[in-house]
Amino acid sequence: MKYANIQPNTSGKVVWLAFDVDHADAATSWHRLNAPPPTLAVENPANGHAHLLYALQTPVPRTEAARARPLLYLASAQEGIRRKLGADPGYSGHLCKNPLHTRWQTRQWAQAYSLAELAEWVDLPRIADMKKRVRDPDYAGLGRNCELFERMRPVAYSLVRRFWMPGGLDHYKDALRVLADDLNAGFATPLPVAEVRGIASSCARWVWKHFDPATFREIQSKRGARKGAARREALMPEVLRLIGEGKSQREVAAAVGVNHATISRWLSE
Repeated sequence: MKYANIQPNTSGKVVWLAFDVDHADAATSWHRLNAPPPTLAVENPANGHAHLLYALQTPVPRTEAARARPLLYLASAQEGIRRKLGADPGYSGHLCKNPLHTRWQTRQWAQAYSLAELAEWVDLPRIADMKKRVRDPDYAGLGRNCELFERMRPVAYSLVRRFWMPGGLDHYKDALRVLADDLNAGFATPLPVAEVRGIASSCARWVWKHFDPATFREIQSKRGARKGAARREALMPEVLRLIGEGKSQREVAAAVGVNHATISRWLSE
């Protein structure tokens, strides 16, 4: 292949984890660092620096709201491996050395990995640690995708109610794309535009499918029931005391600040 550098992944899926290691023995340093053997080590023979590539048995979507949990798991594994290798935190992996190009020396050390197999090799960072890492100006890992999903989710559920009308989905997608672009601009190292647009579209489709007016009414009803139960529990001792003193239900209702029908219902439950 004529290109010295290529894109190992598409904008929508992670097939390879790529790490930029600048040690003089980068192609073999994984062994002394007790890191997982890379599927491929693509070395620059001029200085010994290399890209270490780990193939995934099952590609992980990085723009699908429905698969945000596997992405978070992968982002944690990526950061754990990066730490073990001492790899460049600012390397995004969007371009890597072409394993088939004659400029580089390529060695294969392992086959493709499952997420669980990769995770066994490292101490996975806590979610709180990953959130802090995203704010690091030198960080360019998958944690940014997870953080963008996390920041978009509450706004997306609130925003969708404005678009519950015929043809509203397209306008809702546009609104989430604007939101995603604004949030992405806040990252020290922003995500590529294609990934941001993919995340916004996926989030819009997910919320539109799973959160409609009927679902919203059901949620509101359950919230109301929980609030009513909590209020009953808080006021019932006073209600019973006043009833014990011989007060009428209407007098009790006025004293505790609820209507007569509510007092009647509480006493009958």
